[in-house]
This record gives sequence, structure tokens and C-alpha cells, in this order.
Amino acid sequence: MEEKQLDHKNDYVLDLDSFWDPKLIVQNLIEQTKDDKPWKEVQYTDKKKAYIVEKRRLQGAFSEKLELPDFPFDHQFLNVYITSEYPQSQLEIAEDKEEISLLNSACFVDEQEWQLCDFVTMRKKPTRKDFSQRKRVTFPGLSAGCCAVRRWKFFVWNMVLVMGFISSTSIATFAVDNNLTQNRLQLSITLMLTTVAFRIVTNQGLPKISYNTILDVYLLFSMLFTYTVCIWHAVISLFSSQSYQDDLDLYVFIVMVTVFGLFQIGFVIYVIIKVFFRNRIIKESLQQYEEHAMKVFGESWKHQRNNQKNALRKRKQRGRATRPAEDELDDENDDEFINTFLISQKERRV
Repeated sequence: MEEKQLDHKNDYVLDLDSFWDPKLIVQNLIEQTKDDKPWKEVQYTDKKKAYIVEKRRLQGAFSEKLELPDFPFDHQFLNVYITSEYPQSQLEIAEDKEEISLLNSACFVDEQEWQLCDFVTMRKKPTRKDFSQRKRVTFPGLSAGCCAVRRWKFFVWNMVLVMGFISSTSIATFAVDNNLTQNRLQLSITLMLTTVAFRIVTNQGLPKISYNTILDVYLLFSMLFTYTVCIWHAVISLFSSQSYQDDLDLYVFIVMVTVFGLFQIGFVIYVIIKVFFRNRIIKESLQQYEEHAMKVFGESWKHQRNNQKNALRKRKQRGRATRPAEDELDDENDDEFINTFLISQKERRV
């Protein structure tokens, strides 16, 4: 926050609380385990312009609405929303273009399920509150966040592949003679109950949401496919002509195999397209972050960053998941931060 009263003054200012306070609030903080009292300090630019910098250290739980239609091939932007008690007509919160926000990705504790992208996104997000039908106030806002990509291999190997094997086995029931309706039904009902039991078990590891994800669609199709095969084995016994039964059974078998194969191919293509667009969004965000960082630190920043990543990767492969010494935080920060955003921001009075 620029403070013109302190411009061109190098004297130490004892009471910074006497100056104008932007009254910043972390909007999506739902549970606060530790909050150090905010402190302020004065920083001067090369032109002796004074800025009062407010710093605070937060530790707690933050709320974020997850978008899960693409589960388990999804990515999530985890944000911290900063706003103020002042309306937008009196205060503007904007990213400091002369500083870079950093992410301490080495302290990420959920690495087995998520891959944390090493960049920070910043964007303005004003909020509007309706106090009455005539009075609507817009408050300034800034979201600072990171991107986490879900590791999908567990769900593919343990859910998609297993359910695909179970549902495809129902096609083998056509090998039983169509005169033995009871044997066909016995096998089909057993497979259908197996898919139901497997679905109940997998529900324990799926998000509890009101809409279907990609994984839900695949599991439901597998159950529906097994159910349709079971119904057909019951219907075919209603035809009296043996030759007619044989012809219909062959046609239905071809249709079932075709539908099952086309769905598997369509599912794979759909996932590939989704992952492609997801990676493109992440790549664009990473490129914007790196361009901003190189403007602040210079061209050597990217080279040093790659060297640190390679060193960290080698340490993890050796079973010593420690960061390089030049990238470590002090012990106090390590104890108090788990997934920390170091956010540089600047407020301007309007």
C-alpha cells in the first residue's frame, strides 16, 4: 500500500498502525488453527516511494468448491480469497507486478493422490453483496491459488479395468446354448450381482456429489450392459421357433459386442480429449507465471528453477525427499506451513 506521507524518508517509523489500514480479510478461511498478529513494515522503491507492507502468517483449513465432472481425470485450482471490509469504490486489491508469488510445493502432504503444479495464479475476483433490493455493494477481491492434478492411475487399475472385465464376461454367456435358459440366467444374474456389489464397494472411494462423473458413467454403463444381457436371456425363451431363436441370438450377440466395443473406444477417446485440454490450460497458466517471473528475476531464474527440481527429483528417488539447501525455508516456517502461499500484493486507495 503506497503511503505518500513517508516518501523520501528513511527515518524509522515506530507506529505504522496510525496510518490507513485496508482491513484485509481471508474470505474462505473456515477453520483457523493459528494466526499470528499481522505486522507491518515500510519498504522503499528505487525512487524513494514508500509502501507499507502488511504481513501475516495463517494456518488453518480453507474452503474451495471442487468441480468433479471429469473425476478422476480432473484438476483443481485451490485458491485463497482475499477481500476487504471497504467497498470497491474506496479500495482496489491488485497483484504486485514487481514481485512474484511463490509456492512451497515441497511441503505438500497429499502427494500420493495429487500432483501439485509449481506455479501460482492470481486474478481479481470482486464480490457483490445485496443488503436490500436497492442497496448492492461490491467489495474488492483477489484470488491467489495453485493447481493440483489428481493422480488417476489408481482409479483406472482398480475400478475401470476391473469393472470392464466383469461386464465383458457377460458376453461369454452367449456361449451357452440358447435352449438352456436357466443356465444363462444363472450366469447373468451372478455377474449382475457382482457388478452391484463392486459398485457398492467403489462408492466408498468416490466423492459424494449430486451429479455423475466420468467414472460414474462408466460404472453405470457396465451395470446396464450386464443387466441388458440378462434380460435378453430371459426374453429369448419366449420364441418357439429354434431357428428364429438362433438367428436372433446371433444378431443380439453382434449388437452387444459392437455396443460394448464402441463404448470402450469412445470412453478412451473422450478421456484423451479431456486430458489434452486440461494439460493445455495448465501449460498456459505455467507459461504466464514463468513469463512474469523472468521479468522480475531475469532469464537465469528458469535455469535455476529447473536445477532445483532435478536435484529434488534425484533426492526423492534415493528415498531422501529433502529440498536443496538453497530452496529450504527456516525451521520455524517448516513447522507452521504445510501448503503455503507466499503472496505479494499491493493495495491502492481510490
